[in-house]
Amino acid sequence: MEKPKRNRGVLVSIAVCGALVFVGIVRVLSYHQGLPGDIIRSSPLRVLCYDPGSLLSAQFFKLLATPTVVALIYFFFRWRNSGAPAHLHSPSLDSIHILDFKAPLLRIILTTVITVNWLGMEWWKFNSEGFYPWSELENRSLNVVVLIVSQALSFWAMKYLSFQPIVKDPAQPER
Repeated sequence: MEKPKRNRGVLVSIAVCGALVFVGIVRVLSYHQGLPGDIIRSSPLRVLCYDPGSLLSAQFFKLLATPTVVALIYFFFRWRNSGAPAHLHSPSLDSIHILDFKAPLLRIILTTVITVNWLGMEWWKFNSEGFYPWSELENRSLNVVVLIVSQALSFWAMKYLSFQPIVKDPAQPER
């Protein structure tokens, strides 16, 4: 009998999504003045923190915006499909056993909804006073372009996410 093997595609999916979620959490915490932000800004994680004086931080970190939300959705459905506790099951979600993240229609709808959310926040940022985080280095047109590139990156990368079990059963054929 052949020994079960680890599924590399799943491990890579989990590692990449985990890294994106970690970066997203650190980034959001860095926006706060006070305890969470000060601790992060004084640690080696400060390279991930929001810096209004850095063009890379203020303008181009948005490339990770849509992929980070997609990673959160991936983890939710991976957890949901791997045996979430019965009291957390929703009848409305029972019909969605496994979303096909490789389906182009799902990918375009999901990434578009997320990107429209970000674009709304950009509109709000440039049309209201006191929005934080905001930097003098930001440019509305460039923000829109960066967010659309973020959507394209997410659309392309979603087809590689795997919902297969972490350990392959050698008796089952490849899908």
